[in-house]
Amino acid sequence: MKLLSTLTLVNLTLIFASCGGGNTSKPADVSATVGGTGPQVSNTAPPPPAPPTPKANETVYVAHIVDKATGNPIGGAKCTLLRNMPEPEYMRIPARRDVISDYVTPLHGQFHGTAEADGKMKWILVAGRGFDPFITDAGIANGGQTHEMTIRAEIIPTVKFIVRAPNGDRAAEAICTMKPHEDEAAVRKSSANIGTTERADDFGEAVFNRKYGTYRLIFTDFKGRYRHYELFEWNAAAAGKKKIEIQLPAKSMTEAPWGK
Repeated sequence: MKLLSTLTLVNLTLIFASCGGGNTSKPADVSATVGGTGPQVSNTAPPPPAPPTPKANETVYVAHIVDKATGNPIGGAKCTLLRNMPEPEYMRIPARRDVISDYVTPLHGQFHGTAEADGKMKWILVAGRGFDPFITDAGIANGGQTHEMTIRAEIIPTVKFIVRAPNGDRAAEAICTMKPHEDEAAVRKSSANIGTTERADDFGEAVFNRKYGTYRLIFTDFKGRYRHYELFEWNAAAAGKKKIEIQLPAKSMTEAPWGK
């Protein structure tokens, strides 16, 4: 089964939580999302399988990730069960020492993970392509219990840039910044304040999750050379292009179009 992976905060609202020793969901075939397509909302997904029954020394955490607007399940949401609350700079990609388990939801939108019943609080992080990261309390790990919750999520448009060096080759590991043009837009009640800069991959591609709006782009090669500035309108028309090409200049631009 091929599941989505990959991975800057959206309002995910914990709307239901309960504790119990069992689960009444009927088993079902696990459905998969289509690799590379981003998160998907489904109104025809099969029911999720029953999560495992916790042992006396375990706690099971079950999260149903649903669309904020429709309540339908979302496939392709990366969920991570954490033993520690991460520092803000690790909200998008938590430190491995803090991770108990992670999983990308199939079309039925259900995540489940098992933790040692140590009597301490655990957290669930929802992130990955199409989501601003958000972490929520998952409940204390008490033996033989299941914590089940529904989390409402908003899928954020994903923009992919291809960065080219002055000679036209793809700029591997280019340094790419995409931040709101208006200062007010940068004040977010989330870790999206952190992480406006990404490293492109070996193919010169960088991916951002951003709501539509006007953004400041600052792109350079991996050594910070050939600086490119651009005021970028991120909208449905731009999203229709699938990939946005950025050509780095032979000589760094000295002034940004938005001024100092």
